[in-house]
Amino acid sequence: MKRISLEGATGSHLLEGRVVGSLWSDACGWEDLALTCGERALGLGRSMLSLDRGWSARWSATWKAGKVKRAGPVENLNGMSLHGCVPWRGFTWRRGQFHRPGLEPMLSTGRLHAFESHREDQFVVMVDFAGEAEEMLSQPFLLKFEGQGGWREHIPDFLLLSRRGRWLVDIRPEGRMSDDDLMKFAATSEVALTLGWGYTVVTGWRPLTWRNVDLLYSRRRPMRDPLGLKPLLLQAVRAAQAVSEPITFRQLADTFEFPALARPVILHLLWHRQLGVDLTAPFGDSSVLRLGRETAR
Repeated sequence: MKRISLEGATGSHLLEGRVVGSLWSDACGWEDLALTCGERALGLGRSMLSLDRGWSARWSATWKAGKVKRAGPVENLNGMSLHGCVPWRGFTWRRGQFHRPGLEPMLSTGRLHAFESHREDQFVVMVDFAGEAEEMLSQPFLLKFEGQGGWREHIPDFLLLSRRGRWLVDIRPEGRMSDDDLMKFAATSEVALTLGWGYTVVTGWRPLTWRNVDLLYSRRRPMRDPLGLKPLLLQAVRAAQAVSEPITFRQLADTFEFPALARPVILHLLWHRQLGVDLTAPFGDSSVLRLGRETAR
């Protein structure tokens, strides 16, 4: 069985093609949290595309800047600025509709981002938790490409700008992808590849990671600290690490006279990566904490 270390010092590794091991919240990216569509499935979709010479000049993308539509070949998408851009489709809310749209605030961008399903909402939260987003646009453009049956269209779910470049992302649960979906995803993957962008289809999240991030989500917003607990909590963890003693969530809270006041502050520090915890284990009193990677420097 071959073991391959993953980048990012998360503690995870690949074993027989599956990600296993610990996943420290202070060191992971959103891609570490995600389960994604495999290359084999995208390869099936790629076989249905017309990728002859000059395809990137023929395929086109159209996006909206305010009320103005702008279009061009996909090979020119690197010149697309997200400033003033809006989602390709309007988001509507009505009784009895099948999908669940909404708006999710992101601390990293300072604004609301639209989503069309609960799974898309989860993606927005996970990206915000990872703290890498500089900007993000839902339904960024309409892609027109040549594939099986002639010219086809697809609207990617998200365009993410992060410190590690641009990413196109589609959200689709595993087992709910038709051959037509795979062809659209493969077309988007080819566009991203030729532009030097990342691309992935998120099918779900590693076990327990969403449950744990959702728990921390309740304490993500800026909070007052009139008792000055934040530096004291960080110092307590630093002192424990200095003597190589693990410290749990309960032990850290119990270092103060009123643990109930310390607990929400600890959760806040975990969301903001000043503290870290293994996201692959159920979070509770026995969860071991550590200083966040940036805090420890």
